Amino acid sequence: SIWLDLFWPIFGIGVSVGALLTVRVPARWDRRHLLMGCYGMQAAGVLLSVGWPTLAGFALGSLLLGLPFTAITLFAMQEARRLWPHNASALIGLLTAAYGLGQIAGPPMVGWLLHRSASAAQGFATSLQIAAAALVLGLVIFAALARRSPLATKLSPGGSTAPSEGSIGVER
Repeated sequence: SIWLDLFWPIFGIGVSVGALLTVRVPARWDRRHLLMGCYGMQAAGVLLSVGWPTLAGFALGSLLLGLPFTAITLFAMQEARRLWPHNASALIGLLTAAYGLGQIAGPPMVGWLLHRSASAAQGFATSLQIAAAALVLGLVIFAALARRSPLATKLSPGGSTAPSEGSIGVER
């Protein structure tokens, strides 16, 4: 269908808008909370295509996938710098490797599910549900980390609170 060809541009518009919004996020906001929101938004976008397989569902799902796409990378790199300020590149490398493993494992898993499902639609739906579950798992992990180690705040000269740098200790 010609309509399906429009989902990549919709995704791209979401990525562009998300990137513009991301650079305007105040530095004082906890990156773990922002990552939780991004993961939740992407999980909703993935699940929309399963639960609402219509033109509107796919369009909205594509937009929800695209909006936080670059934000996740930026916020994760900022969080890595906060956690390991003297060796952030090592943690960023680990995060990049983990992401790469997911990108490598995903297509064979989908192929396996498609081959073993009653129909291609069922196999594809199951693979999307697994992807959404992985995003929700990431959201839960960040929620647990934020709850376990809330950012300490300090009073700034203007009287507002801001997270202090290195406010939680992840020892290396």
